[in-house]
Amino acid sequence: MRTVELTDVVEEFGRLVALIALVEETGERVSVTTDDGEQPRVLLPAAELAELEYWARRHVSDPLPLPDAAPERPPGPERQGPYTRYVQADGVRTTFTRGRAVVVELRLADDLNWLEEQARYGRQGYMEPKQSAAFADFLARQAPVGAGSASDGGAGPGPLPEVPLDQQRERPREDDPGQVDEELDA
Repeated sequence: MRTVELTDVVEEFGRLVALIALVEETGERVSVTTDDGEQPRVLLPAAELAELEYWARRHVSDPLPLPDAAPERPPGPERQGPYTRYVQADGVRTTFTRGRAVVVELRLADDLNWLEEQARYGRQGYMEPKQSAAFADFLARQAPVGAGSASDGGAGPGPLPEVPLDQQRERPREDDPGQVDEELDA
């Protein structure tokens, strides 16, 4: 992921347009940092953000948290080359469109990390309908726990025989050479 300074991007609209075009063309994220202690931000493709939000919603049933509104009203839409910039009410989240299609989003890195984590949980809990049906069929064909295996007629191996304590030997641990040597001497 590339990293750029926020002041360079804000002061130089041409550079911002080039970064947006890079993200749009390559799908590569760009990290945007500041010197004044503001949280780092990330430019990412809108399709990637949509996918993360979709999977995060499968894990979190509540609405996704939104940052608080900015104390002052954000500026209206602003054209920058072939792109139009829309700053959201929080003053941080920014959407870039080209030809009335959303192409790139600017988000706080911490918010994006949280979203990725929730999306990961959402993906882990998901099983496609065909796969889910096959898994249910597989489980239905399994013998109940403790019923033994199908190859031995369901009888199972039975309980293990009990060995009196005085006849039990400890197995030597390979990571303890002293214990192995003592056993060899006996």
